[in-house]
Amino acid sequence: MIFGRANATPPERPANAANLLGALLLVVDGSEPSMAAARFAMDLAKQLQSHVTAVYVVDTATMDYLTQMRIFVAEERAEFEADIERTGQRYLEYVSTIGRKQGVETKTLLRKSTRSSSRKPAAWRSMPSSWAAGGARPPARTPPASSASSSSTWPACR
Repeated sequence: MIFGRANATPPERPANAANLLGALLLVVDGSEPSMAAARFAMDLAKQLQSHVTAVYVVDTATMDYLTQMRIFVAEERAEFEADIERTGQRYLEYVSTIGRKQGVETKTLLRKSTRSSSRKPAAWRSMPSSWAAGGARPPARTPPASSASSSSTWPACR
């Protein structure tokens, strides 16, 4: 997926495409689609003489929930979180390697989620990026069968 800036207005006559696209935000999760998005983002950044910021988010909110439900004990949670951080760092190093090979300036960030939310992660909101690319696909959602007659609201995709 590629996301554009919501309220961006292109200049009247851009000198080149790089004026329209100053930075790319790439969100990776290690899946094959996100790695394909990484390769695509690097190709695009090279063509547009742009740079890429790659982000991997560790879902600590779910780990907190699993600890509260006593599915994890504190020691298991800490070990699991450290393992996920190491895995995320490997994915970010892979993205950096792609960037170096393409001659694209690449910055990597490993972030931890702090709570469950249907809003964009804070790392996305704080990026000074013009565009974002990511390969992870959200789960498909279909409206409830009784949505027309029910007063329930449609759940937000997370």
